[in-house]
Amino acid sequence: MLRDRQQIFVLAKGRLIESITRAAMANGNSGDHPLTDIFAHKLEVYGPEADDLIRKIAGLCSPRELDEWWAREIGWSPDRDVALQKARSRYNELLRRRREGGWEA
Repeated sequence: MLRDRQQIFVLAKGRLIESITRAAMANGNSGDHPLTDIFAHKLEVYGPEADDLIRKIAGLCSPRELDEWWAREIGWSPDRDVALQKARSRYNELLRRRREGGWEA
């Protein structure tokens, strides 16, 4: 997860007109992004079973499809149970898609 946050103040003629809190830019280090932690750093993020399923999901779809699924279904949620449930569902869906498309293992 992104840990460092910055408070940005936008001033106009010395008066505060906007205050924005944003996360610091990810740089590929561990802790920057859960998927980077799982794939590049081999760290446990959502638990052994969920992380393994996410690796298997990556083998059954494109990187873009994986990113879109993760953002839509798991996002930055730290809830391991939700991640495991969503990963099981997606993995089974991709296996069905592969079988129906004639791509048996």
